[in-house]
Amino acid sequence: MNQMLKRKWLLLKINQKRSEMIALGETHGLGASETLACSQELDRLLNEYDKASLNRSEAEMEYYSRHLLKRPAS
Repeated sequence: MNQMLKRKWLLLKINQKRSEMIALGETHGLGASETLACSQELDRLLNEYDKASLNRSEAEMEYYSRHLLKRPAS
């Protein structure tokens, strides 16, 4: 899966998991094991999204340094 699609997929999953966590918190309480497990899964998804975004940033910087920051030939 390319990085842009992966980030879009992760954002969708993050929003779904956030909604699920809010519903669990309202139903079972914030300290309930179900809510905490959902919160941990949300954290995992957020970390994965951050990692995918960091990889994108590194790839962009490499592209810029190779293609856009070339010095003119003397």
